[in-house]
Amino acid sequence: MIYLITNRNLAIKEKYLAVLKEASYNGINNIILREKDLADIEFEELYRLVKKSINPKCNLIINSKLNVFNRVKENTIHLPFKEFLSYNPNRIVEVGVSVHTLEEGIEADKRGAKYILASHIYETKCKEGLEPKGIEYIRRLKNNVKCQIIALGGINEKNYKDVLNAGADGIALMSYFFKQDADYKKFNI
Repeated sequence: MIYLITNRNLAIKEKYLAVLKEASYNGINNIILREKDLADIEFEELYRLVKKSINPKCNLIINSKLNVFNRVKENTIHLPFKEFLSYNPNRIVEVGVSVHTLEEGIEADKRGAKYILASHIYETKCKEGLEPKGIEYIRRLKNNVKCQIIALGGINEKNYKDVLNAGADGIALMSYFFKQDADYKKFNI
């Protein structure tokens, strides 16, 4: 299972929408709309554009924007761990949670997270200067949680199998999809 995490700063608008559309029709079943820097109204406009562009079978996950999430009635919200701790949904929803420690992963699982997004596994430009956690982090999570584990950070076609073999149920990619030579078919998941 591959999650695509959006970042509109990596591509012009036309390419951004084209990448999301192509991915959604070619095996990517989960897109996390992450554009944290947008105000709610701009985020909702982008959400509607993306929703029209992608395969209707693709799960479009709202990242952090609770007001938008409640208005558009998607099924899944993705939250940072601290926000998740205080989240009290007004309807039945699935929640994904970003975790950075074993303890956060265990607590998110205990509180009913559908999946945890465990990061960062390998060195990545997004987390320059921060020590990656490595695949041992995935092994420890796998031994302590029941929810799905999605690994993030520096994952590519050369190392993704190591992550899966360590116990991850899937991987999440961001910048990879917006590169000139990106080919998600290189991932046999």
